[in-house]
Amino acid sequence: LAALLLASSPAVGEYFPDLLLNGACDAAGFLNGLRFEMKGRTYTGAPYYKATTRNEYIYWDPDCGGGGDGQQRWIIDDSEPDITKLRDLDGDGQCNYYARFDSLDKSKPPATAFWKMNCGGAKAESRLITLADITTTLTTTTVTTTTTTATTTTISSTSTSSTTTKTSTSTTSTTKSSTTSTATSTTTTFTGTSSTISSTTSTTSYTGTSTTRTTSTTTTTLVVLRLTGVCPYKEFLNGLTFVEEGYSASGARYFKAAEAEQYMYYDYDCNGGGNGKKRWIIDDSSPDPSRTEDLDQDGACNYHARHDSEDIYGPPRADVWQVWCGVEWVDTILHLDLVSNYTFDDGLDFSNTLKLRGYFKGSCQQKENMNNLQFEYQGVTASGSPYYKSVTSDEYIYYDPHCSGNVSGSARWVLDSDAPSLTALSDLDGDGNCSYDGRAKSLDTSAPPKGSMWKMDCGGVWKDMWLALVRLPTTTTSVTATSTTVTTTKATTTAPGKAPVMRNGAAGPQHHLAFL
Repeated sequence: LAALLLASSPAVGEYFPDLLLNGACDAAGFLNGLRFEMKGRTYTGAPYYKATTRNEYIYWDPDCGGGGDGQQRWIIDDSEPDITKLRDLDGDGQCNYYARFDSLDKSKPPATAFWKMNCGGAKAESRLITLADITTTLTTTTVTTTTTTATTTTISSTSTSSTTTKTSTSTTSTTKSSTTSTATSTTTTFTGTSSTISSTTSTTSYTGTSTTRTTSTTTTTLVVLRLTGVCPYKEFLNGLTFVEEGYSASGARYFKAAEAEQYMYYDYDCNGGGNGKKRWIIDDSSPDPSRTEDLDQDGACNYHARHDSEDIYGPPRADVWQVWCGVEWVDTILHLDLVSNYTFDDGLDFSNTLKLRGYFKGSCQQKENMNNLQFEYQGVTASGSPYYKSVTSDEYIYYDPHCSGNVSGSARWVLDSDAPSLTALSDLDGDGNCSYDGRAKSLDTSAPPKGSMWKMDCGGVWKDMWLALVRLPTTTTSVTATSTTVTTTKATTTAPGKAPVMRNGAAGPQHHLAFL
C-alpha cells in the first residue's frame, strides 16, 4: 500500500496542468469556475483531480457500480476516490455523481466534450463541459533608475576686520496687568583681529532622469513529447522530440519535431471526403491549422502513422498506432514520453551538417553502413547547389540535373562514392552513366530533401527506402538571469573643521542598490 501511495503521486516532469471547469447546468452551477489540480494517480494509473477550493473531484472509474459490468468513464463527484480500488472508487456500490463522460481513454479527461450531468430532472442532461488548461502567468516589473550629476562650485572670499566698538542703549517699557518691566541693553564691544578666511562650498545639483521599464513575462506550459517504438522501416522517427506549435481549428494541439520536418496533428477526415475517421497522424507534411479536415491538403490519407481517436486533447502516451512499415500497415505500440526541462531553441543556430537516417538492416543490408552517417557542407557546384561529404567515409550528396549527361534525364539528388565535379553542369561524377548509391528526384536545387523516398542500389536491386536528412544544431541556447546594480552617489557639503555628515549611521557617500 505504501508503494502504491508513493506511485500515485505525480512524477517529476509530468504534464498535467490545472483544469478550469465551465459549462455545468444551473443545478450544478457551483462547479463552474472551479480550478482542479492533479493530486496523483489511482490504482488503474489514471490521474485524478481535486478542486482547489472545494471537496469536488474528477477521476476515471472502470466500473462505477462495482458489479463488473459497468461502463468505463470519467466522473465528477463530491466523494474522494479510493486510489487503492480498481472499480467503484467512491465505494458507494452505485453510480452516484454529478456528471460522467464515457471513455476508454484514461490518460486525461477530455478538454471539451458532452457529459451526462445530473441537473435536477428525471434524466441526465447532455452538457458541453470544458476543462481548460491553466498554463499562462503574467509578471510585470517596473524599475526606476535615477541618474545623478554633481556640480561643485568653489567660492573663495577674503575679509579683513578691525576692532569695532558698538554701544547701543534702548529702553522698552511694557505695561500689562498693571505690571511694568524695563529692559536696558548693555554695551557690547566686538574686537576682531585682522584675518583671511577661505571657505570651500560644494554645491550639488541633481539632474534626475526617471526611466520606467515594464517587462511582461509570459510563461506558457507547452507539451513536449519524445517518440519511440516505431518499426525499423521508419527508424528515423524514433527519438524525435515533438514540440507543441499551437491549436488547429478543431481545438486540438498540433506538434512539430524539433529535429526534422515531421508533424503530429489531429484530423477529422484525412482525405476530406466526409466519411473518414477522426485520428491522430504523424506526417512529414505541415498541417494547416485553419482546417479541421485533410490538414495536409493532399486529398488522400498519406502519412507515416495513425491512431483512430475521439479524444482531441492529445495523442495517447502509449497506445497502438497503425504504422506504415514498408510493405503493410502494422499495429505498433508507440510511446510519447513527456519531456521535462526541455530547452526551447528559439533562435537556435543550425549547422550545415546533415545526419542520414534510414532503415537499411531489413531491406538493404548492403548499405547498412550508411545509417547515421554525418555529411558536412563542402561548398557549391557549378549549378549553385550545395554538396556534402561524409565525415567518416568517401560518400557524397550532390545535385545533378542530368546524371548521364543526357539532357532528357531527370534532375535528382544523388548519394555517391565519387566526388562531384565543381565545374560540370551535368553528369557530375563524369562516368557517363547514372551510377550511384541512391537518388531522390527533385526540382529543388537549394537543399536535399529532409525526408523523402529514395531509390537505393541494394546489391544490384533498386529498392524504395525512406531516408531522412536531419540538420544538426550547433549550439544549445540557455537563458541566464543577470543582476544589474545601479549606484547613486550623493555628495555632501562639509565646512572646514566639521565632521562629515552622517546618513543612516554611515559617513560619506551613500550607495543605493537597485536589482533589475
